[in-house]
Amino acid sequence: MNKNLTRWFVSMLSFAMMLSLTGCSQNQTLGNAKAAEKQGIVEAEKTSSKKIKKPVVDYATLQTDRTQATSGEKVKISVKIKDDDDMQSAYIYYLSGMTRNLQMVELKYNKKTGNYEGYIDILESSESGTWRPESILTVDKRDRTTNVYNSITVSDTSLDNRQDLSSGDFTVTDTSPEYNPPEIDMSTLKVSQKTAKLGDKIKISIKMTDETSIQKAIIVYKKPQSNTSETIQLSYNKKTKMMEGYYTVNEESESGEWKINYIIAHDANYNSRTITTAWGDEDDLKYFVNGDFVVEEIEE
Repeated sequence: MNKNLTRWFVSMLSFAMMLSLTGCSQNQTLGNAKAAEKQGIVEAEKTSSKKIKKPVVDYATLQTDRTQATSGEKVKISVKIKDDDDMQSAYIYYLSGMTRNLQMVELKYNKKTGNYEGYIDILESSESGTWRPESILTVDKRDRTTNVYNSITVSDTSLDNRQDLSSGDFTVTDTSPEYNPPEIDMSTLKVSQKTAKLGDKIKISIKMTDETSIQKAIIVYKKPQSNTSETIQLSYNKKTKMMEGYYTVNEESESGEWKINYIIAHDANYNSRTITTAWGDEDDLKYFVNGDFVVEEIEE
């Protein structure tokens, strides 16, 4: 009877140990699963919070494929841009040969050369004289803008990142330009709201007319804290017959009063008109305030 009791006790002890070991194994497996899940969440957070770098223009590589051009020819402008994986778009702005109006040229990536390239078609109506870069603008995937200004053509020393961009100069000869730039009706300038908070989408509108058509138009704001530029592209709305653009307040937006720096319109013949807060007649200058708006403090 004692032997049977001993065998029963040993069996029960073995069974209890087996259950204990099984439980430990399950707990360990569950723990490993939770650790793996936590690691996965951490990795996902790292991926989703990947820092988007602002593109950097290598201004020393700026060049044109010709220094002189005439009607019927095309000038290619090229430059290298670093951290371009996070870039949305890039532009170079030229001051025309005589009126010094701005012409915007989009820069697109060329896989063969590794450069960003754009073209200016020289027409019979193009202005003669030396065309010089005014600035190079990049826009990243968060719609943050960065400007490189030409220290030769931009005298405002308060602007950050002024560099010698004279390697982008070229001269236009033997053309017969017609000076009929677009008309910008400053009295029609308005914004959809004067104050905005995170997530709000502000519409900026203004009337522009031309005997041909408005090909490109922008409004450039000066940010309230960094004094850097924010470029708003405008497009024609057939219903309202206005040029319209939008700015969405995001987490990167600077709080404070946003003021317009300048407005540019280009027609189909590459004639352009620029109105800035730095110069112009009083009738135009008094309307700039109608395009201002205030971004409220954005809570983290």
